[in-house]
Amino acid sequence: MEKEKNKVFDEILLPLSSLSDNVRKEMGEDADKYTLSFIPFTINLLFGIINTIGSVSLLVTEIKTSPAAKKLGLVIASESMYSEAFVRYKSESYRKIFVGLLETLDFMGIPEIRHLGQFLLIDGSLFPAMVNMEWAHHKKTANAIKLHLSFELNRMIPIQFFSTEGNYSERKFLKNILEAGVTYICDRGYICFELFKEIYYKGAFFIIRGKKNLQFTIKEQLIISMPEKFSTLLPNVSDIKIIFTNDINQLTYRIIKFTAMGEAYILITDRFDLTTYEVIMLYAYRWQVELIFRFLKRTFSGIHLMTHNPEGIRIQFYLYMIAYLLLLSFKQKCAKIDNADLAVKQIIDESEQAAIDDAQVSGVLSQKIYTCGLVSLLGEKLKTYWKIGIHWLKVVKNLLIEQFEHGIVKLIALQS
Repeated sequence: MEKEKNKVFDEILLPLSSLSDNVRKEMGEDADKYTLSFIPFTINLLFGIINTIGSVSLLVTEIKTSPAAKKLGLVIASESMYSEAFVRYKSESYRKIFVGLLETLDFMGIPEIRHLGQFLLIDGSLFPAMVNMEWAHHKKTANAIKLHLSFELNRMIPIQFFSTEGNYSERKFLKNILEAGVTYICDRGYICFELFKEIYYKGAFFIIRGKKNLQFTIKEQLIISMPEKFSTLLPNVSDIKIIFTNDINQLTYRIIKFTAMGEAYILITDRFDLTTYEVIMLYAYRWQVELIFRFLKRTFSGIHLMTHNPEGIRIQFYLYMIAYLLLLSFKQKCAKIDNADLAVKQIIDESEQAAIDDAQVSGVLSQKIYTCGLVSLLGEKLKTYWKIGIHWLKVVKNLLIEQFEHGIVKLIALQS
């Protein structure tokens, strides 16, 4: 007799199975003591997140009354059971699962930027907190949780995050995660000469948007390297090597100025090996970190906190990130199964060859790969392979109890 295929929900959670089992084993008799033990607590919350359910009370109602929840065998539990579980379990358990997924899942990388290094987009965003959550201090009239996030541009995935009270310094978060060889892309809030120095001595790099009032001395006019196609779209470009007047460290940096859509931009970086165009385009995709915050808050309904306990909130954020990794991996899996893997391989092979060819032209990157590469790939392929859109998620939600077979895979893959 042929073995029944996994349901779509089971297939999404498949990479989680061994990781969560290993964590559960560390908890001894947890499953025997509690109805809502670690595994069902985790699965129920992931079901709620994927179904964009924003509160425990709504999740309780959904699991009690939903035919889909019944077919999936989800454990029925009360609100108080969830409250106790948020206190009983530790965020460290979910950190292990999150890190395990990062290590074991094979996410597609954007080939056009692979040879340029690893790029992390850094930002923080506020989530409103209740008045009685005094530990989450933000303003006199309001409390808030701040989620600090490191989002890898190369694979479009979150790799590090930290939840704090609303007043916690975003620069401090960046200082704590610095790694040699990584380029950090940030907005204006991260401008700080001491931070620049720490990045420099750590052997890391940065691309940060500057402010208009920065004072500096020009040391050298650099050659502007831009594809002709983009030169017409970005007028008034300048590329200079400078030293900041008020910087006691007197380190040398690079400033790129340009105008886009009528707005003036100043980019500060210590990557002297990148072309003018590369710096501009890499900063342009800093917007992806803003999009993931919007996704967490609106699509996942993460603007609503399921618990007021600091450790519980950390668990909630870990589960959001775990759900994101699982869904992205599942989306890419469906695209590959639906005969798209050949096209993906061709894109990667061609891009890698172009990168090798470029490296042999005395560091001057050809116009072709970038005119038809980074921009076109992120514009045309991002939606298919790296974006978890609300319409795609709606399709997945409606198919959670269907068997994971070719017809369903095709339906999911077609809805990019």
